[in-house]
Amino acid sequence: MKKVYTIRNMSQQQANMWKRFSLENEIKNCPQWNTLNYFLKYLPKDKPILEAGCGLGIWLIYLRNNGYNVEGIDYDWNVISKLNEMRPDLPARQGDICNLPYKDNSLGAYISLGVLEHFEEGPEKPLSEAKRVLMPGGIAIFTLPFNNLFRRMVAHPLRELYLLVHCALKGNKYFSEYRYSKKEAYSMIIEAGFQVIETDINDFIHKSRSLVLWSEFPYLQSKKLYTLNILGKIAAYLMNSISINILSAGILIIAQKPCADTKEH
Repeated sequence: MKKVYTIRNMSQQQANMWKRFSLENEIKNCPQWNTLNYFLKYLPKDKPILEAGCGLGIWLIYLRNNGYNVEGIDYDWNVISKLNEMRPDLPARQGDICNLPYKDNSLGAYISLGVLEHFEEGPEKPLSEAKRVLMPGGIAIFTLPFNNLFRRMVAHPLRELYLLVHCALKGNKYFSEYRYSKKEAYSMIIEAGFQVIETDINDFIHKSRSLVLWSEFPYLQSKKLYTLNILGKIAAYLMNSISINILSAGILIIAQKPCADTKEH
């Protein structure tokens, strides 16, 4: 597990996020993620679903537009206020995913996309709460940052060097997230009491795209959201063709809350 820091505090991270944000463009990108295939495969249309840490509401909107009964909750009041301004029709509220306003065994599915890694003290509380609100047999879909080969060999050493210089010049650094190996992510979900059904990487489907290259190396970005310039596309295509594990941004885990009559042997 790798602990990652950034030079931006939370308010600065939000300002940077909103500067580049376009709700329409974000929603258009949803079918480009391999995550969508797993939503279509596992999410129930006849039961309530929660996206815990819904952020800007991209998947909340996309899934509701496709017939899913999804609600969203996020701790950040500023984000929820912005979302409510843009889409007042959405069932999105401010709240704490460690203390959800839902009854025990009340949800058919729980979605957590890039959220658990931001708890510096660890993900035990939100995972426990997720298990509490899910119905027996309910589905949980998690994505977590992947501490992939490229990050370990290139991105992390460069980031640490940059932070070292930044702090030497009296700059500050702030906790950003944890990044996990596949084994660490799998063990985390099992230890929380879930049964893992399926695992995969989490990133764009096309080999010429890479969230890692796009986010870690701004000079490889094109003007279009999440799209690389020609150099970035070539680098992404070559590495993804060798192995998807080199660059993949995230780990995707499909899990299930054990049924009430399931017994451990």
